[in-house]
Amino acid sequence: MASLASLKSDVASWLNRADIDVPFPGWVAAVELEMAETLRARCQVTSAFQNIDRDYVPLPSSFATMESIRDAATGELLELKDEWSGHWSGGQDWVGGNGGPATAYRLVANCIEFMPHLVLPDPPDPSWIPQQVLMGWYAKPVPLLAPTDTNPILEQLYPAYLFGLCKYGAMWALDDARAQQMDAAWQQVVTRANMHKQQSDLSGAPLRAELAMAF
Repeated sequence: MASLASLKSDVASWLNRADIDVPFPGWVAAVELEMAETLRARCQVTSAFQNIDRDYVPLPSSFATMESIRDAATGELLELKDEWSGHWSGGQDWVGGNGGPATAYRLVANCIEFMPHLVLPDPPDPSWIPQQVLMGWYAKPVPLLAPTDTNPILEQLYPAYLFGLCKYGAMWALDDARAQQMDAAWQQVVTRANMHKQQSDLSGAPLRAELAMAF
């Protein structure tokens, strides 16, 4: 199993340097920040069921980017709305809606806003069951801190860490040519990993596309 210790050994070997102990943790943090911002690989996707029991649900601490939100009962995808959307189509106001199930969402600060807004029973109804959704998101890499630490990206996309760290190591060593070489290798790994959704769509049964339109 890959670990931070084995990764450090490989980076030292690739850079042909034995004096990377001090800057190495900073390189790891920088690479993980880049991954959180740009890498969208299959091994990052995680999911959980979420009850809609409030209008604004805090995002998971590991959240990088949303993958999808589906109603758990029907399997229907919730529609993503932009921050400028004001009222529900057909004149229905979110806040003054009829309390039906949420059919859309948007990201507001560090929360998910579900729409139309929830209308809680008044007086409270002990039998009320909140709507449940299955939420999938791309998770940030779990930080590598201890020598034995690992995470799904390190185990399944080892070159992403290796080339990213060698890039920062080459920059630290003022080796511009090597830094550019490692950056190109890093970009190639990220680009290929980010194509996973297209590859999975076309890697089994024939793809059947449905047009999102009403007649």
